[in-house]
Amino acid sequence: MTAWALRMWAKLTLLLAVIVGGAWLYYGTGAGWFWIITAGAVTAEWYVIRQLAREWAWEARSTWWWSA
Repeated sequence: MTAWALRMWAKLTLLLAVIVGGAWLYYGTGAGWFWIITAGAVTAEWYVIRQLAREWAWEARSTWWWSA
C-alpha cells in the first residue's frame, strides 16, 4: 500500500509540474493566468496528499496484525 501511495503521489505531482511548466512557457510569470494555474496546482497537490494519506491510514488500520 505504501508503494502504491508513493507512486500515485509521484505521478500526480509530475503531472501538475508539467501543467505549471507549460503555463510558465506559454504565459510567462508576469501573466495572471500563470499564477492562477500555479495556485490551482498547489491546491490540487495539497488535496491529493491529504486524500492519499487518508487512504493509506485507512488501509493501514484495517491490515495491521491486531485487526486480523
